[in-house]
Amino acid sequence: MKTFEMITRRSVHIVGGAMAGLFLLTGIALAQSSFPKRPGVWLSGAGNKPSGARVEELTRSLRRITGFSELHFAKDGSLVVGAAQSGGSAAARRMLSHSLVSGFVFIIEDHSGSPSVNFGQLNEGLRYEDAVTGLRLVVWRVRLDFDDFRQMQAPREVRDSFDVGFTTLHELLHGLGYKDAVSFDDLGECEETLNRARAELGLPLRDQYFGDELRMARQFVSVRLRFRSDEARVPAGSARARTQYLFFMVQSDYQQQTATPGEGVFDCRKGR
Repeated sequence: MKTFEMITRRSVHIVGGAMAGLFLLTGIALAQSSFPKRPGVWLSGAGNKPSGARVEELTRSLRRITGFSELHFAKDGSLVVGAAQSGGSAAARRMLSHSLVSGFVFIIEDHSGSPSVNFGQLNEGLRYEDAVTGLRLVVWRVRLDFDDFRQMQAPREVRDSFDVGFTTLHELLHGLGYKDAVSFDDLGECEETLNRARAELGLPLRDQYFGDELRMARQFVSVRLRFRSDEARVPAGSARARTQYLFFMVQSDYQQQTATPGEGVFDCRKGR
């Protein structure tokens, strides 16, 4: 007998929270579901399979961030990091390595153009048990919207600090148990951890989890996220900008949370 149990983990990146509740389902239909039966980070091999160009985009980003110069996705879809290192962030290498040896299955899916995914999202999770073979797995699906990164507006170094690789790492951290912010002045465990990698790479640090709602139109809302330069790398009196912003649009029916009376913020934990 094969058993599938839906599990819930904390909220996710920018938009799309895990649905609350616990669901247990056993049956032949789900038992025939296709997903890797070995822990690690994988490309989806069925629906929502990323194209070759998007796999290459993700690969380049993860190599840049981690410094794993031989990082690639093998023919079977599994992520292989290799031993070679060149630059990159030691903190990011630890994050990715932890994901690979966590015992979990992470499946990367392409949800570009999705109305329910902004940048990245982790699904509710699935606990799989096969009583015949004794195999037990926890399966997480990492949903990425590659188009969103092309549509956002931000300086180049902010784009480097908030790209598909950093978003993937954010979602992997959720699967590992890290949480997002719960209040307006909080950054959350995921972004605090990612800021260590950004600092090691000399990139702007994310300074805000909940985005500011700047403009309400009939169908769209403009959202702003604040980044700041690492003060340790900015000489006193430097003309280099200490605060930079990233802008993106969401549909006007997104879920809103009020941080303080009269102040609209984009709740990064909730979907549209």
